[in-house]
Amino acid sequence: MYSDKSSIETGLKLAKWGSYLLSALLMFVAFIEIGAGSPKEGIFFYWFKIVYFLIFSAWIQLPYQALSDTLWRICFGILCFLCIGFVFLMVVVVMYAYIASASRGERLGVPGFEGTLIFLSLLQIPSVLFRKTPDLLD
Repeated sequence: MYSDKSSIETGLKLAKWGSYLLSALLMFVAFIEIGAGSPKEGIFFYWFKIVYFLIFSAWIQLPYQALSDTLWRICFGILCFLCIGFVFLMVVVVMYAYIASASRGERLGVPGFEGTLIFLSLLQIPSVLFRKTPDLLD
């Protein structure tokens, strides 16, 4: 299979910028939630979501390429777990939003922002893997 080396490097750089964007968005949402004050859902879920967003945004920015192989495997496994957990968390957030809007007699639109966050979070797994081992792309 033919692959252009420069296009692979460009794609990996763009994926890294996606990780910066996701981290910034997660921190922004967490701080907006803290600033809003009153939770729309239960207090436990409110703080769990904020802490999860902050931990996940920090974990994405670990220097994966500089880690030793053993430490990289452990951190990469935790990253996979956090990404999958984030998808489930976003599903629950959207369910809470639908329940809240239905109780007010409104109809919630398409959850585009949450879908974008899910897409960016799932992008992190192959991005980190291929930045550490780009030879797997060939």
